Amino acid sequence: MSETPTRRRGIPGGAASVADKRFRRPDVRPAKRRRFNQRLWRLLGLGVILAVLVTGGVLASSRVVDARLMAVDRVVVQGNQRVSVQEIFTLIGDVRGQSLLLVDLEQVRARLLDSQWVASVAVRRVLPSTIDVRIVEREPVAIARLGQQLYLVDGTGVIIDDYGPQYADFDLPIADGMAVVLDTGGSGIDPARAQLVARFLSALAARPELRRSISQIDVSVGGNVAVLLNDDPTRLYLGDEQFVDRLRTYLEIRQTLMERMDDIESVDLRYGANVIARNRNDRTQRQ
Repeated sequence: MSETPTRRRGIPGGAASVADKRFRRPDVRPAKRRRFNQRLWRLLGLGVILAVLVTGGVLASSRVVDARLMAVDRVVVQGNQRVSVQEIFTLIGDVRGQSLLLVDLEQVRARLLDSQWVASVAVRRVLPSTIDVRIVEREPVAIARLGQQLYLVDGTGVIIDDYGPQYADFDLPIADGMAVVLDTGGSGIDPARAQLVARFLSALAARPELRRSISQIDVSVGGNVAVLLNDDPTRLYLGDEQFVDRLRTYLEIRQTLMERMDDIESVDLRYGANVIARNRNDRTQRQ
């Protein structure tokens, strides 16, 4: 006699069901987790705010300290000879007391270049509170004659200043023929002719006795240096090269020329061995 399976109450169909522990749902309390997350975010927010406040305070205090320690209290100037320190400070303006980090060095440099004596300038910060200024001044090479006025000029044709008694210590020749008519109608210095004068004088630098003998230079004819020597009215044409050799040639033959000619006006030394001497009465002799 077969037995009828006993049905367990509460289970549909009477099927046996045993809960597997592996599939038990965890005991989750969503409300408590949300409250915990909210507290955590509040704490993090407070931490960030405190960090910002602390950092801001530290930065503010450090800026006050930096402003005191890095205020400019010294300007060191080097390389100036003709430009006075007082003029330099006038050009720079009052930078003392300003923050070293905030001083506009490019503006300082531009102001110094307003002086015609200043060829170039370097400006730098030296911690904690010094501005270092290094100046390269222009070097006059000649006294240029423009009309009735004399000017100091450098080898690039820049007019540095009017020539006057304050520059009597410069032993410079007078240079004619450097002037050109500008588009504005006025006159200025031709850079090419100024460079020719500078090149001529540079070539004589190794022969100081020749350099000291030059009284006057004329570059009115392009590419041709004409000179007068001290105590010698003869005009010498030297061209644009071999200046030293051509001057030496003249000095070697000068006595012979003076014996053969009455009143020498000019000697052209541009053609090697063919030296052309011209008398004031227009008689020509070749040496």
